[in-house]
Amino acid sequence: MSSTNRRTHISRRTAMALAGMSVVAAVAATAPSVANAVSGSSSGTRQAVTQTQNAESASTAPNLRVKAANGVTYLYRRFGHPSAGSVPLVFFQHFRGNIDGWDPKLVDTIAAKREVILVDNVGVGGSTGITPSTDQQMALDAIDFIDALKLPRYDLFGFSLGGEVAQEVALRRPWQVRRVVLAGTGPQGGVNQRATDPDILQRSLKDNPGPEDYLFLFFKNTASSQAAGTEFLQRLGQRTTDPDTPTSLVTRDHQLTAWSDWGITDKSKLVRLKSLFQPVLVADGDSDILMPPENSHLLAKYLPNAQLHIYPDAGHGFLYQYAVKFGTEVNTFLDR
Repeated sequence: MSSTNRRTHISRRTAMALAGMSVVAAVAATAPSVANAVSGSSSGTRQAVTQTQNAESASTAPNLRVKAANGVTYLYRRFGHPSAGSVPLVFFQHFRGNIDGWDPKLVDTIAAKREVILVDNVGVGGSTGITPSTDQQMALDAIDFIDALKLPRYDLFGFSLGGEVAQEVALRRPWQVRRVVLAGTGPQGGVNQRATDPDILQRSLKDNPGPEDYLFLFFKNTASSQAAGTEFLQRLGQRTTDPDTPTSLVTRDHQLTAWSDWGITDKSKLVRLKSLFQPVLVADGDSDILMPPENSHLLAKYLPNAQLHIYPDAGHGFLYQYAVKFGTEVNTFLDR
């Protein structure tokens, strides 16, 4: 099937959602919130947790809100099947992505075995505040959110820019972070993390990118990978109520500054990874043009306790191309 024909099978609703580059907040018509729990207190947090116990799908989990000590009100979704002895898995999203950008097939595969928490960090989507321009501050903001939920122990899942944030959180809270999943990301000071290809930059930074841009950036230029990408875009339309707010161009610009700073090649920064002692699952596609997989190899080399999996015939969106397979691998890793 040609790329033109594939795009015709992507719903207009999903195409609109991609207007903020992986911002899939518009996957459904605007509707009143079915369960918004706004609270800056521990009692409000307990109420939010109670309201999510029966929410078992990324497509139906209600939007929740909590106000943290930094004054920011965070939008998040918390659902899944927590088991005895398990800890919540907190997800950090990629460049320009909000919580609607997570593949429901991937998240639901993981949530079948544990509790998951999807969050918009400061200034992203439905969360208040102004997005900072450094990964380090994004990590501190993420910690404020986690503290507001009063989580004593948790696992982390970071994708791309979110993987950079996850590394910083794990380094700063080693007594809380149990295990870490790093998908399509790289270490501070890694190699070739600052895109210079004009086509990649133009598509990544468009004010109003479309499905064809997402397919180009996140999936390999093969029939199988592009078909998987089209299926992923179709899945984003599964959520029909309570969409997230699209990310703004201000967020795009601030995140770009943070990502660019993180990507300045500096081998001395790699030594920091020796202090991230938790077990880490590192994964990427073999043809990732946004975060070259050589950076995953660097993570696996310098992290004291890491395992590496490179997925074939896949790009940056490997975790969506192999949603069930990777979700199952994540659960197996976290259950050890």
